Amino acid sequence: MTFAAHTVRWSETSDGTESAVVRRCAANGSSAHDHDFMELAVVLGGSAVHSCPDGLSALSCGSAVLLRPGVWHAYLRSADLEVLNFCFPFATAQDHWRYMVDERVRSMLRAHERVRLAQLPIESVEALKALEGIQRDATGGLGLLMWTLDQFASAVPVRSAYHPAVDQAVRCLEGSIHHPWTATRLAHTVGLDKAYLSRLFKAQIGAGPMAYLAALRNDRAASLLRNSELPCGEIGAAVGYADPSVFSRRFRARFGASPQDYRRSATRSVPRDDAESRLASDRFIVR
Repeated sequence: MTFAAHTVRWSETSDGTESAVVRRCAANGSSAHDHDFMELAVVLGGSAVHSCPDGLSALSCGSAVLLRPGVWHAYLRSADLEVLNFCFPFATAQDHWRYMVDERVRSMLRAHERVRLAQLPIESVEALKALEGIQRDATGGLGLLMWTLDQFASAVPVRSAYHPAVDQAVRCLEGSIHHPWTATRLAHTVGLDKAYLSRLFKAQIGAGPMAYLAALRNDRAASLLRNSELPCGEIGAAVGYADPSVFSRRFRARFGASPQDYRRSATRSVPRDDAESRLASDRFIVR
């Protein structure tokens, strides 16, 4: 079982004035980590195996990965891997850029999938390398990000719009994971029959509403276990598990370890300074 060694925070990545950060990384041997921001990673050269909650995927030149906040990932078996990372706050992508991109990109950024993979054409990669080499000013950097999002959206299948009730249900669950949700209560909140909502939700999201909520709760608990000293019982309560035994059972079902064992494994992982020292070279800012 893979554990995220640490959470990379926007406050550590940005000085607080940027709308996004773009950096070229030699990501060979990076430890498992997650972020509290969105990340779009494009492979410029080399190869690796990308590991995340959805499984393993081979990466090569042109591979691109879009990750929502809170999703751990790592690069395994890297060989001369070079990645261009675009890091940006989720709220910025959702709210402030909606008039700067077309509907394909807006739909992609609104999508509830936690990880999306694409293969960009080699022509796009070569253009990205050329643009990245000359556009170092703030406006050029933002344009580079918008252009790369457009290329990514062109390379992934067009998804039909989510049913409004499914979209509302996901936002309810993501916004209040500690709430004592039940399938009946959620269906009442969005105004649909419980069975109908469950079928719609599973067809469009890939899991039922309560399974999706359990994943959200356990991922949030995992982050708190890694990044706080709160007792396990308090963490369980904070994410919606009032009964510590239920929390332990649900957490073990997702991660294959108890909350206590997960915390011990995370603290034995690669130290933050060592892991992050491999991740930074050519960084520039988008304001």
